[in-house]
Amino acid sequence: MSKVDREDSWLLFVVVVALAAFVAWKFAAYLGLDMAVAGLVLARLAVLAVLTGLSWRLAGDIPALAPKAVWPFLLALLWLCWWPVLDFCAAQELSPSSSYEEMLPWWAAWHTKWGVLAGLVALGYLVKKVFGRY
Repeated sequence: MSKVDREDSWLLFVVVVALAAFVAWKFAAYLGLDMAVAGLVLARLAVLAVLTGLSWRLAGDIPALAPKAVWPFLLALLWLCWWPVLDFCAAQELSPSSSYEEMLPWWAAWHTKWGVLAGLVALGYLVKKVFGRY
């Protein structure tokens, strides 16, 4: 690898990191979040996109992993990607003197998050069973 190639790859790395930071900043500003929460959400969405692409890629070899077969799980993972936003919004509503667990809004509690996640998977597979072709 020549010196020019190393300099070009370093410059490409800096540009990609700067672009990712800019996207995270705009995403955070648009939703009114801080950068840490926006970064977590975007990272989880990126992992979900990779898993969906992998599912699509492996669909020919392993039909059970095709997006058509696992879309309820992918939908549930999309819900899971947004959990940091729920925590951030819940923290905004808490008063400084209250403990986190006792004053947590119902929609940000762990049992609500996991209940909705399980409900999405169960309802998704129920829809698949009832309508058959989805």
